[in-house]
Amino acid sequence: MSSRNALIILLPEGDAQPIWMRVVDGALAQSGAGANWLAACGVAALPEKARVMLMPPAAQVALHWIAHPDLPVRQGRAAARLAALAASILPADQMFAATDSNDDPARPHVVAVASRVDMQHWLLWAQHHGLDPDMIVPAPLLLPEPEAGFARARIGSETVLRGADMALTADMALPALIGDAPIADATPGMVEGRMIAALDAPPLDLRQGDFAKRVRRSMDKRALGRVALWSGLLLLVCLTIALIGIVKQHVEASRLDSESVALARQVLPGASDAAQALVELEGRLAARGAGGRAFTAPVSGLLAAMQDAPGVALTSLSRDPDGMIRATLAAAKAEDINTVLLALQAAGFTITATPSQDPGGRTLADITVRS
Repeated sequence: MSSRNALIILLPEGDAQPIWMRVVDGALAQSGAGANWLAACGVAALPEKARVMLMPPAAQVALHWIAHPDLPVRQGRAAARLAALAASILPADQMFAATDSNDDPARPHVVAVASRVDMQHWLLWAQHHGLDPDMIVPAPLLLPEPEAGFARARIGSETVLRGADMALTADMALPALIGDAPIADATPGMVEGRMIAALDAPPLDLRQGDFAKRVRRSMDKRALGRVALWSGLLLLVCLTIALIGIVKQHVEASRLDSESVALARQVLPGASDAAQALVELEGRLAARGAGGRAFTAPVSGLLAAMQDAPGVALTSLSRDPDGMIRATLAAAKAEDINTVLLALQAAGFTITATPSQDPGGRTLADITVRS
């Protein structure tokens, strides 16, 4: 937002016409009354980055000067806000309080209090006229702070007074309130200059808290383009790393296959493929009673035969260097062991059995199993 191009609107109390001022290049360019500022300025719409300042009726915003020098700044500001709400005529939940940005604990905090209904009304009025105010500033705070007495000026359709710790409209300036305090009139040029300065540094902005302006983030096409570019580059790098890993694994697997075939040719001169060499080597080992098949087949056959004889226990199991499987079976009855032996023979295994008996009276059988 730019204060070099701005619109200032002073809302009146009652049904009177609002007063508007157009700021161009940091100076007051045009002004008028009513809601026809676009037609009067000869434009179809305000510039996109033009700043809009709304000034509500002074009588509808109460200003309080509350000091808490014994508290840290942030706590003092919060305490001042709560004290101003507590001093309101209406219940606190129907009022809205906004504080200034004073960071000097020795100086009082300025708190503006308005009813929530009025705040909603002002914002709806602005929305109805195509505006979303960047700030809402109480009119009396645009007067210079007097060293003594009051500063007075006509702002829009109202005459307002500002003292060191008080602000009020002219119709409320009763002798009981101001007494014989001196009153200094501010020139229109001074007020206009302070209005334009408030576009960059408002003395107090009511658009905070629940009524803060929502910032609409516009899509930056250039930023989106950069994000898309970097995302694509990142994906490309990840894909390249994955492909390099796959190629390395393939090369390593090919090297191992070549070494395996070279070793297999010492036994199988005609071997040309690692998978085919593995099958032939396992076949030769099985024929000699070695290799993995020479162990797994007899053992699996023995265990399968024992399933039909739950009373038979396997007490030992070993394998000879020539591939012979040796086991010791134990059962309460010799018939149970015979059931296992007959099942092994029926499965095509060659077996031998030597019966014996353990000290406990169980029948034992030392057997051998070969495919």
